[in-house]
Amino acid sequence: MNIVVVGLSHKTAPVEVREKLSIPENVCEKAIAQICSYPHIEEVSILSTCNRLEIYLVTSETEHGVREVCQFLSDHSKLPVHSLRPYLFTLLHEDAVMHLMRVSAGLDSLVLGEGQILAQVKNCHKLGQQHQGISRILNQLFKQAI
Repeated sequence: MNIVVVGLSHKTAPVEVREKLSIPENVCEKAIAQICSYPHIEEVSILSTCNRLEIYLVTSETEHGVREVCQFLSDHSKLPVHSLRPYLFTLLHEDAVMHLMRVSAGLDSLVLGEGQILAQVKNCHKLGQQHQGISRILNQLFKQAI
């Protein structure tokens, strides 16, 4: 199993792109179900705030899983994949884990140490559990981050 995060943030994308990719809480269930339906995705959770969209996933095949998430983002935003690529980042394995730890601690926020992000990470974890996106691996990862 491979832990991956695909996302964008205030560091990588302008506000108009972040707005198009935003996944509001009321469509989170549908988004999680759609991503989980892809053949290489085992687990998924979505962190969507005004400054970032990050999709945490466990995939059986990293390259295919990343491609599937990029296709989901393209479908969701109605932007072609090639126009999204310059704004997206992909972190794998230990880098994905470390990124979530930094995000949870407020070290990757627009305002360093900002505390609201921890509540948003907790909500991301809760929604992932509620909508059957999170199983053993992401559950453990999010518990450690929180």
